[in-house]
Amino acid sequence: MLVRVVRGLTSEEVRGRIKALEKEYDMTFEKFEELYLKKKVRKDMLNVYFEWAELVHAYRAYIESGEFDYVIQELREISSKKMNLLTPKRLELLHSLAGLRVESINQLAQKIRRNVKNVYQDLKALESLGFVTFTRRGKRNIVPETLVEEITLLIR
Repeated sequence: MLVRVVRGLTSEEVRGRIKALEKEYDMTFEKFEELYLKKKVRKDMLNVYFEWAELVHAYRAYIESGEFDYVIQELREISSKKMNLLTPKRLELLHSLAGLRVESINQLAQKIRRNVKNVYQDLKALESLGFVTFTRRGKRNIVPETLVEEITLLIR
C-alpha cells in the first residue's frame, strides 16, 4: 500500500543528508552557496541549493537553541506485513503521543492508562515504521517522541 507521510526528521537524519550532499558535490554548503551567489551553479541546481540551505539552517538552529524542527513529505510503499503493525491501539498511542508532553515511557503509559511493557512494545513497532523516535534524558529516562504529523493511505 502506498502511504504519504508528513514527518519531522531527526537531527541525525538532517546531519546525514548534509553529509551526503557534501560528499555528492565534494564541497561544503558554504562553498556551494558562494558558487550559487556568483551564478556559477546551473539553474537546474536551484532545488538542491534550497534543500541544502534548509537543512543547514535547521541544523544550525538546533545547535544554537537545542530545538529541532524539519518536516518532510514522503511517499512510501509499505508492505502488508508492515501495515499490520498499524493496529488501532498503536494509532491511538501515536495520536496520544502527539498531543501529550511526557518525560518517559512510564509517564506516557500512566497518562493513557496502559501497561508500560505493552506501550514500549507498541512504541518499538512504531519506531520500526519511522513514526517514533526515542531520546535519552539523564541516565534512565527514555523519552518517546512522535515524528509523524500526518499519515495518508493512498489507494491506487
